[in-house]
Amino acid sequence: MTAFAGWSPELATFFTGLEQDNSPGYLDARRDLYRRAVLEPTRTLAAELEHKYGKAHIFRLRKDARFADGRHPYHTHLGVQFAGNGTHHYLSVSARELIASVGVVRARGVWLSRFRAAAAGPAGARLLTIISALEAEGFTVSGETLKKAPRGHPQSHPHIALLRRTGLAATWRWPASLWLGNPGAAGLITGAWERAAPLSGWLRRFAPLED
Repeated sequence: MTAFAGWSPELATFFTGLEQDNSPGYLDARRDLYRRAVLEPTRTLAAELEHKYGKAHIFRLRKDARFADGRHPYHTHLGVQFAGNGTHHYLSVSARELIASVGVVRARGVWLSRFRAAAAGPAGARLLTIISALEAEGFTVSGETLKKAPRGHPQSHPHIALLRRTGLAATWRWPASLWLGNPGAAGLITGAWERAAPLSGWLRRFAPLED
């Protein structure tokens, strides 16, 4: 298999055009460009990373019909999720930026129960410290949050900011000028994932996903 050599500037050409003309006609006329500049290098990178980060799922460009707005049927980025060892690693490429995330975005009831049980106790204090350190380093820590305290937990709980979460992820972003056309893009991604290892380690220990 050919080694990952980065994404060429043609990726920006494809996605910039898709932003301007988000239509089946645009994509049909440029499928070769999409495969050559976006999909094939992404597949190569995913194959290289699977052994460490788990099975890769490359998302489709076409939006889920449940969430499509009717005017823009395609995403203007390509995302890959690696599921394994109790947490998710995610990357996304577009004309504007490269994104690398670690954590849990869409969780089910069993995960929430485990997460809240751990977050309510001493492990929650450790997690707050991890989040503060990641944010100080420059990560964005996010996740969907309930408006009120979940059932069984008072609003005054010292870890209420954690208990209200239904997802938790640390994200790093790079503008296209720092990675597009650069064979070292893979190192940027894995480097960010490794810097966020305290979060993924906490999740694996206290609230692992069952993929």
